[in-house]
Amino acid sequence: MTLRACVVAAMMLAAAPALADPSALIKCDGYGRRQTPGEQVGRGILILGTLGLFGSAEKDMPSARLTGDAAIAACTEALTDQRTTGNPVRRAEVLMMRGVRQFEMGRFEEAIADARAARSIELTPLVRAHFDRNVGPATVMLEAFARLSQNNQAEAERLAFQAANARPNGTFLAEEALRIMALTPEVPADERQLLDRLSRLLPNVRQSQHLEGAGEWPAAAATMQQLVSIASKPGVVLLARQAAVQALAGDTAGAEATLARVGQDIDELAAKAGGTDQAAQTAAQQVARADELVQLAKAQIALNKGDVEAAKGFLAGRPRWLSPASLTAAVIANVQAKGGAGAAPGVDPAKIRADATKVARDGLTGKGVLNLLVTLLPRWEDPDVAQDFGKDMLPTAKTMQPKPARDGAATLISTARLAALDTSTEALLVAAARASAAKGQDRFAIMLNLILPTTARPGLSTRLGIMEYVTPADPLFAAQANRALKVADIEAALGGQYRVPEPAKR
Repeated sequence: MTLRACVVAAMMLAAAPALADPSALIKCDGYGRRQTPGEQVGRGILILGTLGLFGSAEKDMPSARLTGDAAIAACTEALTDQRTTGNPVRRAEVLMMRGVRQFEMGRFEEAIADARAARSIELTPLVRAHFDRNVGPATVMLEAFARLSQNNQAEAERLAFQAANARPNGTFLAEEALRIMALTPEVPADERQLLDRLSRLLPNVRQSQHLEGAGEWPAAAATMQQLVSIASKPGVVLLARQAAVQALAGDTAGAEATLARVGQDIDELAAKAGGTDQAAQTAAQQVARADELVQLAKAQIALNKGDVEAAKGFLAGRPRWLSPASLTAAVIANVQAKGGAGAAPGVDPAKIRADATKVARDGLTGKGVLNLLVTLLPRWEDPDVAQDFGKDMLPTAKTMQPKPARDGAATLISTARLAALDTSTEALLVAAARASAAKGQDRFAIMLNLILPTTARPGLSTRLGIMEYVTPADPLFAAQANRALKVADIEAALGGQYRVPEPAKR
């Protein structure tokens, strides 16, 4: 299940009818007033107090949010509420929510205007610096989605890149930006920069996906090889995909070796797929997906060896493919180019690519994503959350302490503190950097970055985060050295935020 699907399911389970008639503010975005940030410039931190709590208190009720024109009217009314007129951050959040609802109604210019108005709220420099790490980039991403809906791909990509750069050590907005960029096969410099950065923070198949879409098969194969080396036990789908990419890259021997490796794993998994429980169904799905990728790999291998008839045989009798479109279309196109009309009859590689692009675009701009924009886009998160993580990292704390993983071949750090997803990721990075430095190591490479997602007032959040990493002192590091993060860079970028503030001088 994808991250977004998990979040949608959680939202549905959490929904409950409101028991009291809520205010326009609650009907707008589901939240009441929030504390106004104060500041102590001398120490360079934001503090929160009771000053600036304008308007009456009201319980948060996300289930009371309205939609469409009713929501737009509620947000407009909420802008006259003391809780927004007396708090610029809260006002910006309401403007952003109204922009999301304008987007919902297909009024893209109005959505962009609200996003820009939210971003232009007057704030003091210290508050602005923190605002530009959450609400600010969320409004930029909203504008990117609106431009995408207007078929302005270039502007959507530019804005998405801008939003992702607001937190260069975070993953959520980077992934959203790359989802937009993946709609076109080209991989320009900005996209490559994001892919490289994300591969260091969150190793997964995304980098290979983009390279596959561009037809850069040797680079994609190298990426897949490294991803397989990261996994403690690579799954059958991952290995089968690697074989297909290797074959398309012309590495016939490598593809055959990978197929030999995955074949027994698929057979063993298939033996578990005969039942009716969830585990059996999951196993059956994995076997089916892996088998398709194996067939594609075998077809391309046969083609590489000049055996066109064998390649055609591996594709025969399958009118529909569920494998990744970039791989499926490439192999079928290659076989059809050599084998003529009799190869995979009725299957059009161009249509496979076009259908996949349409589905991906609908996933970014269609009505099904609106509640995700409402709940996942970053909102204001109190800066003392980062400071609390700093307390968790102290040697005297019982949380966020390094522990051996993978039988001592790696190190694991975890956190169970509820926080915005990117805040949790940054905190784990800082903890890993400090633990590495304590052992005299100047670099580390992430092997696993796992989060348990949830939704909260700051937007997409996590209630459990796990990070596994290796340093140059670990045998597994050599294969990941090109993905390493420097301890000094992480500390310079984030250390000041994830630290217990010094007591105020009297």
